[in-house]
Amino acid sequence: MSDVNNKNKEIKEEEEVKEQQKENNTEVNDDVDTKVKKETSSNPEKEDTSVEEAKKVEQSQEKEMTGEKTDIFEGVEKKGLWGLLHIYSSPNNIVLHLTDITGSETIAMAYGGQMVKADKDKPTPYAAIRGVDKIVEVMKARNIAGVDVRVRGPGGQDGPLFPGKAAQIAIKQLIRRNVKVGRITDVTPIPFGGCRPSKSKRKVYMS
Repeated sequence: MSDVNNKNKEIKEEEEVKEQQKENNTEVNDDVDTKVKKETSSNPEKEDTSVEEAKKVEQSQEKEMTGEKTDIFEGVEKKGLWGLLHIYSSPNNIVLHLTDITGSETIAMAYGGQMVKADKDKPTPYAAIRGVDKIVEVMKARNIAGVDVRVRGPGGQDGPLFPGKAAQIAIKQLIRRNVKVGRITDVTPIPFGGCRPSKSKRKVYMS
């Protein structure tokens, strides 16, 4: 009987210890909650910062919907409205095509024939510089902060697989005019397989 009584006493003592621990934990939690409430009531700046962060998130979502960028790519901070500049440069001409960020809406165009009179001057760096100046004026009027550039050469089966000499000059002129340039990609079409070759000529044997 003495062993049974001792076990019952031990069980009761363990239960009492657990109840005391629970009471202590609830008291600590209540103290923490009261301290947090006092801090928030005494520091309304924290509430203001949370509201400001929520506003920033909403503004970033709105900018994403309208095509405005706020990210950082290769050290270029993208703020405001951005567009796409398509540069087609061949041995015979240069075409500059400014669109929105989706590429579906044309904003401005410029090509070598508008900038020079002689056909031989269409693919020259001079025509590229004047074309970029025209594009930049339209960008300032539309409040476009920067562009992503897509460079294209003739490509294909017969054309050269690299852009003309005016493409590089056009990108340099963009930077000189303080236009932010983001991603530069080469979208020249590359042939794969090609067309069926023409059949060989019939050999004629002279008798």
